[in-house]
Amino acid sequence: MGIRLFKVSSSSFDFRSNKIPELPNPDPKNFNLIRKKEIGNFLILMINYPDCKNYEGNKILVFEDVKYIKIYEQGVIDPHFSDNKDFHSPIARFEPTDKGWKRAIEFCNMLNG
Repeated sequence: MGIRLFKVSSSSFDFRSNKIPELPNPDPKNFNLIRKKEIGNFLILMINYPDCKNYEGNKILVFEDVKYIKIYEQGVIDPHFSDNKDFHSPIARFEPTDKGWKRAIEFCNMLNG
């Protein structure tokens, strides 16, 4: 989470030179659900965006107060944070690894009390 200063969502620390490569943003209409978990009023999704290159297109997203079917029915799942009230937006993102998945679960359990 933070301010995005560059056109990529990867950390600039991932690159050894001063030149940051241009990576395509995920197409929010082109996605595949890998896994999902509901914890109280939170929903954790691991989604693959085939058009995205960093982390092989995988993203772990946390949503609040919405079921997966409602997100799926909107036809797009944008992994970026947004204040647009017409679409459900994640409240948090985690590194798309087993460790990130476990941290997303811990995060939701903590907020769920």
